[in-house]
Parts: sequence; structure tokens; C-alpha cells
Amino acid sequence: MSRVALGLALISLALGCREATPPATRTAPAFDLELVGGGRVSLDSLRGQTVIVDFWATWCPPCLLEIDELNALQEEFHATGVRILAISIDTLSTEELARWVTEHRVAYPVALGSSDLAASYGADAFPFHVLVGPDGTVLEQLESGFHDRHELRALVARHPPG
Repeated sequence: MSRVALGLALISLALGCREATPPATRTAPAFDLELVGGGRVSLDSLRGQTVIVDFWATWCPPCLLEIDELNALQEEFHATGVRILAISIDTLSTEELARWVTEHRVAYPVALGSSDLAASYGADAFPFHVLVGPDGTVLEQLESGFHDRHELRALVARHPPG
């Protein structure tokens, strides 16, 4: 085996391999969460809307990089009916998270969730994005990691309203 082939084999063992196929349509796991700034949000309250659900944490550097991307999409999608919901897996109190959200100028709704909820959606690292359709089904999930506004816009475009 050549050194290049051996190197590629070792890299694939270290990083793992994932097939890039969309998951079968499934009902999104239910949630009922406290929103930063007051109120609550549940999966049922989002019925009729397409929602990009962003599982993230304040300690996650790629999550912080996405704030500007998601802020731009929040502004762009506001009139289209597509919503963004960030679900924090932090162990901060709602008040602490609210201060953090304000300091970092997050313009989209943020709810306080848990790593267990994120895992029920298939998250294995953060940030993790799931597109939930108007009927409450998971339309698609992206590989964990940073995604810019163009990738997230393309995610929505692949699932136009019926």
C-alpha cells in the first residue's frame, strides 16, 4: 500500500465516513421549551411553518461564527414564513443565556434545550441543523458543523412548500 493510500485510510478511520443521503422522512421529536426573553415554543406551535432548527452552544466556536449567517437569514426569510429557531444545549440559566444572546446580538429566537433533545434529532456535534417541515416532519438534516447562509438557503430551497 502506498504512503498516500495508507494516509487516506488512517484519516478515514480517524474521522469516520458518512453517507451523504437525506434521512427518511420522520416526525420531529416533540419539545416544549422556554424562550430567551419570555414565552415558550413547542413543536406543535410551529406547525404550518418551515423551520431551520439550529442546535448550538455558547462554548462552541463554529456556533459563534454562524450568528451573523443566521441573523442575515432571519432578516431574509422573515417575510417568507421560514423560521429559524436556535436551541441552546448550554447549562446556563435562562437569564444568563438571555444576557449572552443580547451581548452577541442574536436576532432570531433562542430556546433553552438540552443535549438529550439534540441527540433525539441526531446531533453528534455542534452546530447541528435540521429542517422541519410545516407538518412537523424532519425534511433534512445537515452534517454537524459550520454552514454559511448560502448552504442554509440551499437547504430551504431543496424543500419548497408543497
